[in-house]
Amino acid sequence: MNEQTRLARPDHLAAFSAEGFLRMLELGAFADMRAELVRGEIEKMTPAGWRHGELNATLVLLLAGHFKALGARIGTDVVIRISETTVRAADVVVLRPGAEPGRALQGDEVLLAVEIADTTLDRDMADKRFDYATAGIAHYWVVDANRQVVHVFGEAVDGDYAQVATVRFGEPLGVPGSDATIIIE
Repeated sequence: MNEQTRLARPDHLAAFSAEGFLRMLELGAFADMRAELVRGEIEKMTPAGWRHGELNATLVLLLAGHFKALGARIGTDVVIRISETTVRAADVVVLRPGAEPGRALQGDEVLLAVEIADTTLDRDMADKRFDYATAGIAHYWVVDANRQVVHVFGEAVDGDYAQVATVRFGEPLGVPGSDATIIIE
């Protein structure tokens, strides 16, 4: 399993639990910002820019037809409980058929998690990748808006993904759980 080395938390700081963070979300504590809980610490997320939002919408539209036919659901900015001290929010999530939204999802309920990386590539390719694999999310894509490629990860094993590929924008990208492909322009 991949663990980051962190300095010990000073005694005057308190670590948050996933349950405490999720309760704060329910109560609207982060209504004015996007936030995640990462190893007990609340991290403020960068507001999404135009390119990020455009790619997010494009992916939802491209994937919707394929997954609706399979009985899966698609959401954006979806909260996923990774562990007792980590809660992530993926840009796009495809739920496995039968999984019910309306609460923090568990990794095994997620067929595909997608992050749009225009300013967050390092975090998405490392920290989030390892967290999603650890949680058992079957497929993970990082859409690199700057290089115009999609980093495709599959088969979560021991905190990382065994299958890794890169697909350029304009080339067919296999849709997990089907024989279909999409093309991101």
